[in-house]
Amino acid sequence: MKFWKTEFTGEEIEFVFAKLKEMRTLTPEGEVSFTGGFGSLDSWVSFLVSASKFEVRTDTLRTKIIKKVLFSPNLVTNFSERDFRKIAYQLRHKFQNVEIKHYKVVFPIWNKPDFLIGQKKIGDVTVNFTPSKKTKLFKKIISERSLQQTKQDYEALFTQSNRADLEKCSICITHVKANDPFDAYERASEAVYEILGLVNLVRDRGKYRRRSFRTRGKLPVSEVLIGPHTTTHFANGALTHDGFWYEKWVGGPNCKKVKGWEKRYNQLSKGVAKSPWRDQCKSALARYYKAFSNPNLEESFLDGWRLFENITGDRSQAIAEKIDRASNVFGDSIEPRIIGKHLAHRRNLISHGHAINADDDELLAFQMLQFIVHYMELFILNGFKFCTLKEFWEFLDLPNSKGERDAEQNALKRRLLLLDKAAHFRRDEG
Repeated sequence: MKFWKTEFTGEEIEFVFAKLKEMRTLTPEGEVSFTGGFGSLDSWVSFLVSASKFEVRTDTLRTKIIKKVLFSPNLVTNFSERDFRKIAYQLRHKFQNVEIKHYKVVFPIWNKPDFLIGQKKIGDVTVNFTPSKKTKLFKKIISERSLQQTKQDYEALFTQSNRADLEKCSICITHVKANDPFDAYERASEAVYEILGLVNLVRDRGKYRRRSFRTRGKLPVSEVLIGPHTTTHFANGALTHDGFWYEKWVGGPNCKKVKGWEKRYNQLSKGVAKSPWRDQCKSALARYYKAFSNPNLEESFLDGWRLFENITGDRSQAIAEKIDRASNVFGDSIEPRIIGKHLAHRRNLISHGHAINADDDELLAFQMLQFIVHYMELFILNGFKFCTLKEFWEFLDLPNSKGERDAEQNALKRRLLLLDKAAHFRRDEG
């Protein structure tokens, strides 16, 4: 696999390296420093992160590797692109295979369904939704988290209502080997997002509209959520640092028992495991969770739209084609096609600075949900056992009208007949 993405030219990469060489100083003692204004180095690092495509476990590590390369005393003053790549590969091996530790990443889960129990393996992340509360590890983790919530610096985040919500959450402990706490969090959160995305996808299927809110703001579309206090711990349960990840939060509605929820979850879970495009399914579920767990419903709508664009075709395809494709999932495609065009129009307005009406953001978020939820299920289950995503998309591009399909089929039969005659004429059979 190439080191750089094809859309970034060699000339552009060399231009950035020239800028960095101007800023970079390497002393005979091996000390590296950079000149330039505040944020100058970070801007070029950000570009190199976007331009690079070498395989690495997380974006956290990608950024860390590129920064470490630039500050490496082994990178000569007038370094070449090849010099840069060589050290990057060395650091990747070091960070992903040598300098790794055991971490625990702890998530409070709001409205965890009863069937979500025990351990689940997602890649090399182990997720335990029902850890034993009697172990020394669990007690240590709870003690450390509780102490952190009482610190004066965090009073604004751990309000009385938020702490009451956290008390109602179930504790989920993930186990992961990682380079540092940030690497551990990124990998563990993607695993938990994937599972909760699948849980919420099944739960959200029949939702069309809701007007409910807490005094702190409107509720997110989905109901199974991560509470506002995710922490990273060493293997003994101690906090890795005095910090945490705060999920966007106003709380959530209390789940009602849903008949057939677990059965449908298991069906879709098997669909992901068997899918020829398994990685895309897993990524889509994580993105689904992040979109519809957001209490900012304008952001929820926009994230849902980006998910729609991502799973309905490649970047070169027109939005109109993707809307038709997603609409063809429904028996009658006219209404969903109208809704798709309406959502595209609203998305364009927002991108050009026109905010959603305060009374309309919830409706748009639910319309976005209903536009993609059935497509997501078909995308995962792959009932006709297509071998590639391209084949799946071509299937959805076929006309709804039986007459149009019959005409296309007849044209193909005529074409096959001509090809048979051509083979006979050319004596291909001998």
